[in-house]
Amino acid sequence: MTSEKNKTVAVIPVYNHGETVGDVVATLRGYGLPVILVDDGSDTFTARILDAIVSMKLAFGPPVKLVRLPKNRGKGAAVMTGFRSAHAYGVSHVLQVDADGQHGLEVVPRFLEASAQNPEAVIAGYPLYDAMVPRVRFYGSRLSRALVWVNTLSRRIAGPMCGFRLYPVAALKDILPAMARTRRMEFDSEIAVRLDWANVPFINLPVAVRYPLGGFSHFRVVRDSLLILVMHVRLFFGMIRRLPNLLSRHPDLLARCSSLFSRRFHPVGEMDANSAVRGWPFIRRKTRGQDKDDHRI
Repeated sequence: MTSEKNKTVAVIPVYNHGETVGDVVATLRGYGLPVILVDDGSDTFTARILDAIVSMKLAFGPPVKLVRLPKNRGKGAAVMTGFRSAHAYGVSHVLQVDADGQHGLEVVPRFLEASAQNPEAVIAGYPLYDAMVPRVRFYGSRLSRALVWVNTLSRRIAGPMCGFRLYPVAALKDILPAMARTRRMEFDSEIAVRLDWANVPFINLPVAVRYPLGGFSHFRVVRDSLLILVMHVRLFFGMIRRLPNLLSRHPDLLARCSSLFSRRFHPVGEMDANSAVRGWPFIRRKTRGQDKDDHRI
């Protein structure tokens, strides 16, 4: 079931993507990758398409395996099901790809090469959007990136919501048990944060993201935005618990924080009066006003 070259398989979560998933599978197989399809409770049309893809008696090329969930459980649950299925085959790496055809798959060879040179790293796609990207998704992605940077105290993750990544399986084994309740669109951001907490290296590579006219998305703005927000709040408290360890990775940041703390809370007796006043903006404004009055007098 694995690619002889790099022991990598592609995992594709599928939910009603019958019109696009066939092309995605064909492209990945063209790059020599076996494929695991996870049917996340799709409709009858998509289920038949998936059955047809798997039942084809392929004379050559990598195999395709279908894992079927009895009902829709969400993208995160489907991806993790695919990861566990891949792990059972003894693979070293898993390439996560969306089934909607929005990712530019021409970058697959570059991702495989980067993974071969850096086998312990996550090769993470960061999106290059086309002109059709919905504004909600564009600005939501930027906001999520900022929150991920806060929750990791780093800027190592360039595309936290991008569903195109190549993971080392060894790094996933300890991460997935902590994500039992992560089932929907919050998955991509949370697993990135948890891998960063585990100090797994990240290599960010660009991937084109296309939004074709007439295409559709399973992202539900209110529900999924709320889930992502709650996830970031939960991760923030997780970051606080790991703060000493995270700060130890950034001695320059720790030095700046120490310097700021010492300036703000330095005993006034060891400072002159002007230094103490300059430390407090609300006093500074008042002092400037008094200086003007004194000048007029």
